[in-house]
Amino acid sequence: MQIFKRKAFYFALLIVLLSMCLDETEARRKILRGRRTVTRTYKRGTIIPAWAIITVIGIAYLIVGGLTYLVLRKTVLQAPIENVNSYTPAMMQDDS
Repeated sequence: MQIFKRKAFYFALLIVLLSMCLDETEARRKILRGRRTVTRTYKRGTIIPAWAIITVIGIAYLIVGGLTYLVLRKTVLQAPIENVNSYTPAMMQDDS
């Protein structure tokens, strides 16, 4: 049960962070005043400025790239080399 609560907390936190990064929201509302109908438009910008979103995404890319490099370095570059086949030219037969 504790694992489910932890996952639900992180999921809710992720939803809140993503909702703060959403684009502007536009809403229209009709207001009845007498015989005329007045339409009002409401616009809401993002909570986080664009430069902050770009900075966070850039830092995330650097972290993911660094982790990928470390994993590939451990699995590919530092893996022990087995069955090293060396090239030896074939013997030429002289038919003279």
